[in-house]
Amino acid sequence: MTDLKRLMLKVSAPAEYADDLSWDLAVAGAGAVEERDQGTMTPADDEDRVELIAGFENRAVREEAMRQLGEVYGGISFEKIDQLDDGWQHRWREFFKPVVLDTLQIVTPWMAAPAADRTPIVIDPGQAFGTGGHATTQLILRMLEARAARGTLPRRILDVGTGSGVLAIAARVLGAAEVLGIDIEGESIEAAEQNSADNGVGDGCTYRLTDAAGIDGTWPLVLANLQLDVFLTGAGAIAARVAGRGEILISGLLIEQVAACLSLFPGFELIDRLEETEWAALALRRDG
Repeated sequence: MTDLKRLMLKVSAPAEYADDLSWDLAVAGAGAVEERDQGTMTPADDEDRVELIAGFENRAVREEAMRQLGEVYGGISFEKIDQLDDGWQHRWREFFKPVVLDTLQIVTPWMAAPAADRTPIVIDPGQAFGTGGHATTQLILRMLEARAARGTLPRRILDVGTGSGVLAIAARVLGAAEVLGIDIEGESIEAAEQNSADNGVGDGCTYRLTDAAGIDGTWPLVLANLQLDVFLTGAGAIAARVAGRGEILISGLLIEQVAACLSLFPGFELIDRLEETEWAALALRRDG
């Protein structure tokens, strides 16, 4: 009887395949997928490639995923990794580093907060994606900090695709009174609720298992750290949640995807843009 607990697959591919590969790995049976590129806490070995670390429940599913992906994608390579549970847990924790921003710092439960003059937000990355480490998340965090510094952060905020709740929690810590986070993954809702409670903001952060089309109402500020393919199908529903003269902060975009995403939001004005490595975040304001 083996004591191997975690069956992993490391996929190395050209960077442009990242979004599609993540999706296809999940469809093929991966229980979780960690992306590594030059904008993540653990960078890929090659700056022109992305590495995806996927976990599988058994070897048969992993083998079938390799077969399927190998038939679809060129220029990819696979490395099977079978980790002992204790060893993997130890190495897994080493992937995460503190994220220190202007006023906030994002840490995990086993880290000491490195900056005495930053407010810590503690996120458990073992439950859902989103610890603040990826450039796409940091760009929106920086936009939230800027609004808080100017005194323009609204009381009510909607976080679309909340994941671990890191953006919702940050918005609450920075001064928002009511933050609603929505996600289509039940595990994310559970993680976000627990992380909010652990950070003492459970009273102001609420979460619902739905997408933007499944809720009513509008918000003066909407956060959307998503992939372009999600915007392609859901931009209309997300835009409908933005109040008149309200703003939406968009991230999850490669720089070359910005124009395509902007075209999905007619009636909005681009008022700010931030970039980090190959990623971009946009701040849009509704015209009326």
